[in-house]
Amino acid sequence: MTVSRPKIGLALGSGGARGWAHIGVLRALRELGIWPDIITGSSIGAMVGAFVAADAFDRLEKELATMTRARMARFFIEAHLPRRGLFSGQAVTQWLERPDLLGVVDFEQLSKPFAVVATDLRSGHPVVLRKGNVAHAIRASISIPGLFDPVPHKDAVLIDGGFSDPVPVAAARALGADFVIGVDINGDPEDAPVVRSPSLIATLLQTSRLMERTIGRLTLAQAPADCLLRPKTGDIQTLNFAGGRDLIAAGEAVVYAAKTSLQKALNHVLHS
Repeated sequence: MTVSRPKIGLALGSGGARGWAHIGVLRALRELGIWPDIITGSSIGAMVGAFVAADAFDRLEKELATMTRARMARFFIEAHLPRRGLFSGQAVTQWLERPDLLGVVDFEQLSKPFAVVATDLRSGHPVVLRKGNVAHAIRASISIPGLFDPVPHKDAVLIDGGFSDPVPVAAARALGADFVIGVDINGDPEDAPVVRSPSLIATLLQTSRLMERTIGRLTLAQAPADCLLRPKTGDIQTLNFAGGRDLIAAGEAVVYAAKTSLQKALNHVLHS
């Protein structure tokens, strides 16, 4: 009798620049021969997950390796009216849709089942996006309130997915995953440096991190992952994309530390 391999789901969490750790997690999983069949993502997790679902992970690795503060600033230098956030987010969408990156692609064109989680601003409930333009869905999922404009969607207005489901395990199970690996990159907000007079943006971002961590505890208690990875992301701030080596290493380290238990759990699912 042939035993089918369990479908592995990967739920990549929100956390801005701490998403560099997702790169390390994916590198290590690939080296261990564990690659997801199903991907879900919230905020930066949606962005990274889209490249995996499109079989373009190597492109993302290459692009992020050359990311500098100056290049990152281009996402936030834009004038737009009326203002519902400090930035429109159009520059992020245009970056994603570059032909050498993700490109203009719909969910149906992806190589693997993929879902993006955003938050309904009115109800606070998670909204799972699985149709239409992938970059536009990611744009909705990264909409930190006050920083990026919210995104209209049908009868809803969408903001960052981290405000309803920071590590979207439930969405992965809904897509058919038998075994879900969750990656929580928010760490401990108390690791953030003390700033006596924080700027508006710093205040918005730290508030978001506090809320996402609290919401994440609740949602993961309701829909636990089969394996939950929490890379040590330290005091890396949400928009500090310029220095990712330590975070990539942290992502790799957490996978290797969990290697034995992860493989044992997968074998249990395979033979149960």
